[in-house]
Parts: sequence; structure tokens; C-alpha cells
Amino acid sequence: MSTDILGIDLGTTNSVAAVYSEGEVCFIENELGEVMTPSVVALDEMKNQIFVGRAAREQFSISSETAAVAFKRSMGETQNFDLGGRSLTPIELSAFVLASLREDAERQLGHSIERCVVTVPAYFGEPQRQATQEAAVLAGMSVERLLNEPTAAAIAYGLDKRDDESQFLIFDLGGGTFDVCVMELFEGLLEVRGVAGESRLGGEDFTETLLALALKHVDMSIGDARAHKRDFTKLWRRTELLKRQLSSWTEASLEIPVFGRAEGERTVMISRAQAAEAFEPLLQRIAKACRTALRGANVEPKALSEIILVGGATRMPCIREFAAQFFGKAPMVELDPDLVVAKGSAIQAALCNDQGAALDIVVTDIVSHSLGVSSTKQIAGRYVDGYFSPVIHRNTTVPVSRTEAFHTIDRNQDEILLQVYEGEHRRADSNNLIGKLEVKGIPKGPAGQTVMVRFTLDMDGLLEIEATISDTGKSFQTVLHRSGKPPSPKDVERFRKKLARLKVDPAEHPRNKDLLLRSQGLWSEVGPEDKDHIDEVLQSFEAALASGDPSLVKVQFDELQRLCERFDKGTRW
Repeated sequence: MSTDILGIDLGTTNSVAAVYSEGEVCFIENELGEVMTPSVVALDEMKNQIFVGRAAREQFSISSETAAVAFKRSMGETQNFDLGGRSLTPIELSAFVLASLREDAERQLGHSIERCVVTVPAYFGEPQRQATQEAAVLAGMSVERLLNEPTAAAIAYGLDKRDDESQFLIFDLGGGTFDVCVMELFEGLLEVRGVAGESRLGGEDFTETLLALALKHVDMSIGDARAHKRDFTKLWRRTELLKRQLSSWTEASLEIPVFGRAEGERTVMISRAQAAEAFEPLLQRIAKACRTALRGANVEPKALSEIILVGGATRMPCIREFAAQFFGKAPMVELDPDLVVAKGSAIQAALCNDQGAALDIVVTDIVSHSLGVSSTKQIAGRYVDGYFSPVIHRNTTVPVSRTEAFHTIDRNQDEILLQVYEGEHRRADSNNLIGKLEVKGIPKGPAGQTVMVRFTLDMDGLLEIEATISDTGKSFQTVLHRSGKPPSPKDVERFRKKLARLKVDPAEHPRNKDLLLRSQGLWSEVGPEDKDHIDEVLQSFEAALASGDPSLVKVQFDELQRLCERFDKGTRW
């Protein structure tokens, strides 16, 4: 059995697979000799068989009722796609694409493939990631890692090989999704600092906007045109061609069928300037995501060393002009934007496989959505439940372990139900529910009994929820994994051993412990006029240690250390 791990860019419009071999990335060709396989699935009604790729895309243009496109946008949702009376989920459709890529790789490499690294938009939440992993399992492969697409692009560009400390922004606009990611290179470590984006914003939206613009010339809406499925599919393909032509020409024509008639077409001329004006609302959505990512990373555009464009939709002149204007510098487009993510996934696959040439790459990631629980707040003298209380905030570096204290609100309350959510909304039920944990046996007594809740998350998406009753020390745990299915008891035990190394109490770190003892000794030696000040700084450090937030610990550590050093030098504060 081969040890090769396949790197896969599972895209909305096209998908690409690659492997890392003998120091270079080798892209997998499909049966047509192409490295890009359309992410389209169709049903051959005569043979009752499913097929994938360019042939499926051609069938979609002839008979859209028997083919499915852009199903990546529906990953993690309950929507089904009907193919000639056969209902398939986005997971099943994605599995067909992944299986096709796997078969192409096995044919080209001459051996079986059982493991893969699959890229996902950085802004994909837990349901979409679970769905992606389940699709790979259905395709016969285990997923070594779900890799964020911007991170894959950074790896492909070799940003980790730069000599100087710098900050980069990855601008990834594909066929159906948009990601923007701020990364920082520091002492050889490539760290993700901030992410944002939309899972329903991409080149397809620009095509639809362009089509709506053209249909206005013949007094028709997209809704009216969609009713004529065959003609609409043909027109959509023509509009995609028009979009590409406007990347090179200042004006191009579009032939619009006379819907419902066998013959007859109307010619509409569209200029690049008209298209740019129509695209403005989409560009505003892109700008909003860019501002969110920069704000999350606490970075100004002028501080960025490079802007890297990724994804086929970034070939549009309006996108390149937008990027240059918004960030104040020309973007980098050295690598093929359609292949760069697959290249990065192949290098990451080699890293997972301990291939020596790739082992010097060190990349951290961040939490793209906050993780927390539903809680109750006291408002105007009464308790109101259903509020979202984050435990791990978005843009926190992974791996991470965080603890928060929660309390009972009723007298003699002996149990609580922790409902775990992912999202950014203030109300819990507006976020994604990803798991639950029951805590029982809380000692009866007054309201306010404490339960400490710890979230531990690693690079592979393993999330352990641990709740400990403070008075008794009794703990309850559950492990959530992006597999789409509850893990077995054997897997849970393995996961817990893997996560245990992350749950180190910062207060037990020798460096922190030494400073605590040193500052407590300082407090005992000073006069009463100085004790309050030392106590205030010491309490801030203890609170930072309790939070488990490394950045907060560092700030308070530095402040307390400065205070101790001034005392050692005989200098009062």
C-alpha cells in the first residue's frame, strides 16, 4: 500500500488534485489530460450512471434537470439536488467529485490512494467542514487535515521562506466562495492573524450580475429567464464567456435567445465600464470582508508586504483594480490562481506524511468562528436565557485551550445542559449548534454554584468540551470531531490523549510560577503604602493566567516583571 497522501482543492466550479513527489508538486490529470476537473455531477438516464467533469458540464448545458453544479455552496445544509428524479445531497455530490479525483490519481500514480488533505474556505463553519470530511469518507479516503484555502496558497507561494518579518494578505475569490486572510511571518513561523469572507460570494455571482445587466436590455428578469431551463443554461455559458472577454476587451456582445422559440436571438452590447458599475455591490461586500480581516488582525493596509490573489475569479480586471486601490499596492499574481491552492494542499500532504523536503514549513491557524455555549443573563431584574457566551473567540490561534466559569441560577439546581454553538451572533440560536454536554450532580444549595467549562481545540479540528463542578471536582467530557458522525469510544480516548497536551495550566509553567512566587515575596516585604499597587498588578496577572489567553498572559507578565525589576534596583514605582 502506498503512503502517498493526495492534496485536493475541492472547488465550487473546478477541482484539482496533486501530490508532492521528489521535491516538487505533480498535478493529477483526468482522462482528458486536463488538471482541472469541473465540479459538476450528471446522471446518464439511459445507463442510470453518474459521471463527473467536463462531460457532466456539457450535459448540464443541454439538460440542466439531470446535472448539478455549485453544490459546494450548500455543504452543511439540508438542501438536496434532483438529477432526473434521483435526489442527492451536497455531501454525496462532492463525494462523486472526490472519488473521480482519486481514480485519476490512482491511474496516474499506479497505486491506491487512501488518504488526503482537502482544502476548505477559511470561513467555512463546523457544519460545512463536517460535510466536507464526510464526503471524503464516502469517496473512500480518510482526511489527514482540512486545510484552509488561504493557508494553502501561502504555503504554495513559500511565504514561510522569506528572510524578514512581514505581513501578507491572501485574497481568495473562487467560483463560489470568498476568503480573505491576514498572515504574519515571524521567526520562521507563518501565523494566521485574521480571516473573513463569505461562503456564497464568488465568480458565479459576477456572472449572474452580468447576465441580469444584459437581460435588462430586453426587459427580462433572471427569474423569467430561469423558467426556460435549456435556453437559460445556454445563456449562462455565453455570459461566462462574455465575462472572460471583458477581461481583455473594452466591449463585447451577448446573443440572447428569444425564450420559448426554437429560433431567433437578440444581440446586446456590454462595455467593461457598464459591467464595473453593475459589479459595485459585490465589490462592497468584498471590501467589508477585507476590513473585517484587517480589523481582526489589527493590521493597517499599508503594513502589508504583499497582496496575493488566488482563485480564477481574480483574473477579472475589476478585482485586480479593486485590490490595488483598496490596499494601495499592486497584487502578486505569479502563480496560476486556479492551481495555487491545490499546490499548497499537496505540500501540506507531504508535511503530514513526514516527507523531508517539506518539513521545514511551520504554519499556525486560527479559529474562524467563535465557540461557546448558550447562557442566561439577568436583564432588568429577571433572567433571560439564550445568549451566546464565547469560550474561544474568533481569530484565536490554534491549538488552544480556554476555560470560563459558569454558575447555576436557581436554588438547589443540580444539573445544567451545555449547548455548544459556533458563530458570532449575540443570540445563541442564531449560531450553529454543534454539540451538547449534560452536567449532573451539582451540590444542592444557593444559586451561584460554579462549573468550570474548558474548550480545547487542535489543528485537526478536534474540540473537547470539559465541565468540572468546582465543589466536588467531578468532570464531564465530550469530544466533537469534524467527521460528520459521533466518534467511537475508542476514538474518543485517542482524541483525549492527543488533546491532553494542550490543557497545561499556565500557572504551572515554570516561568510564570517563578514570577508569582517572586512578586508574592515582594508584597510581603514592602510597606503598607505599596501593598495595594503590587496587589493590583498581581491580581491582573492571576486573572490572565486563569483566562488561559497567551497574549493576555504575556502583557500582564511583562508588567509584573517590570515592577519586580524596579524593586530589585531599589527604584519605587
